[in-house]
Amino acid sequence: MPRADRNDHPAEASDLGGVADLLWRTGADRREDARPRLNARRIVAAAVGIADAEGLDVVSMQRVASELGYTTTALYRHIPSKEHLVAAMVDTATGSPPSPSSGPRVWRTEVELWVLALWNLYLRRPWMMRAPTLSAPVGPNELAWFEALLSPLARAGLDRTELVPIATFISSAVRDLARVATELDPAGAAAYHQVLGQRLNPEHFPVLCSLAAGDGLDEEEDGDVTPIVRYGIERLLDGIEVRLESTTKHPKEKRDE
Repeated sequence: MPRADRNDHPAEASDLGGVADLLWRTGADRREDARPRLNARRIVAAAVGIADAEGLDVVSMQRVASELGYTTTALYRHIPSKEHLVAAMVDTATGSPPSPSSGPRVWRTEVELWVLALWNLYLRRPWMMRAPTLSAPVGPNELAWFEALLSPLARAGLDRTELVPIATFISSAVRDLARVATELDPAGAAAYHQVLGQRLNPEHFPVLCSLAAGDGLDEEEDGDVTPIVRYGIERLLDGIEVRLESTTKHPKEKRDE
């Protein structure tokens, strides 16, 4: 799925074709040998296992080589750099997108289930959100997720020019809020109300003060960000529905925009 672009890895971005080749080769290399041999798929699987257990920071070519019982040089014969490895790790860990139900296809329900599945994936594997983004998705799994989000949005009747921006916004919002959810300290949430109460004044922060005086900033809040994700996505989809209804009722106005 699309992720917010960052420009801190320009060298790796120039090798996008090499990254794509590795991702598709890793996904296709599923042969099972009586005597397992070293290949890109085994290397990536080992790296994902390390990241799942200990986080992305401890993943290195040397650590993965030690895990598999090979030299680091042997790994480089299959994966040219750590940047390639991390890109392959993310695509592999992403797995397959949620499958639509066998019943009637409802575009909004499919989008909401897609969001929930991505949210749960990030909470299970928070290291994925620490991986640098080299480009828009090019791996088979991430492209499958992208397609699974674009498909219901297209069926809803969105203009072709709107599909990628809206899909990118949805996936990026889920990713960033998941990052907040995994980094937020629940122990500090209960003290938030008290801290603000000691520092805010109505003259400079009228809205925040009114929320603090009521239940808008609940001091019992446990730091759970999940309701925010659900609320935000629901309001976004509400807006899409209103726009589509308006376009259906007033097609000429849309052409004149």
